[in-house]
Amino acid sequence: MAAEPRPAAPVIDMHLHAFSANEVPPGAPACPGDQDVLVPTIDPADELDFSKFAKCAHPIFASANDAALRDETIAEMKKHNVRRAVTEGPVDIVADWRAHTGRLIPGVAFGKRTELSIDELRRLHAAGQLAVLGEVYIQYRGHRVDDARYAPYFALAEELDIPVAIHLGEGPPATARMPGYESYSAAMGSPLLLEPVVRKHPKLRIYVMHYGSPLVDEMIAMMFAYPNLYVDVACNNWAFPRAQFHEALERMVDAGMEKRIMFGSDQMYWPGAIGEAIKAIETAPFLGEAQKRDILYGNAARFLRLTQAQIDSDHAPATDEPS
Repeated sequence: MAAEPRPAAPVIDMHLHAFSANEVPPGAPACPGDQDVLVPTIDPADELDFSKFAKCAHPIFASANDAALRDETIAEMKKHNVRRAVTEGPVDIVADWRAHTGRLIPGVAFGKRTELSIDELRRLHAAGQLAVLGEVYIQYRGHRVDDARYAPYFALAEELDIPVAIHLGEGPPATARMPGYESYSAAMGSPLLLEPVVRKHPKLRIYVMHYGSPLVDEMIAMMFAYPNLYVDVACNNWAFPRAQFHEALERMVDAGMEKRIMFGSDQMYWPGAIGEAIKAIETAPFLGEAQKRDILYGNAARFLRLTQAQIDSDHAPATDEPS
């Protein structure tokens, strides 16, 4: 079988993870959203069995171990010409991945169960290990975005002039029933809760991961009011029903937000998610070629303030793979 041609145009992935592969079973399947994707439906008395919800004709599979996850993800980035990727995960794992490729923009999370201190984040930034503050996991703790305990983190990002990437939207299927995720709150995913933060920090570059899905109208209202607010379309583009994702994307484009929609994969354990996520943009029937290029590259290049030299480099043959 002939190999798929590498895209001629570059891609920026604003939402990629460097996790440990042992967080899911080796080879665990996932179903891309252009196939039947089932939302879990169970009797409250039953245990949640995720194996029932990953059955499809053409699944993608989790990597076998940490090294495979790293190498297979980098290989998929090269295959699909992903030239830059905002990458979050444990600091040591991100550092290991960066030692194997120059394509990663290091992110550091907050809002989990144990925070890095502001001083620790400053040290990481000074060492070149923090370029984006995020993923912000506040919603998974059931907390409001404007909770006072997180105010110093937003202030730090504005001071350092680094972007913030905040999760607002769905988590994994049946999130609140998953062990370790019991504090997740759908109500805390409303984009409107972000308003006090963007008002307090008008110079903050901030993007909402998953575009606050499924609360698209609320997200549009916030973007209309606050021109420094961007979104990514990660995970929804490959793991959610394709019709639902395309409908939401079209609504944002029709509302005039096409210059602030950025591509992301949310690749965690399934390297094939990168190609599936790109396919969801390329096959959107309502997008013109210029709009696809904006979403896949141009909008992120503007948001990240890439120089013309950096943009030119991204459009030239990569130096870490055959031309």
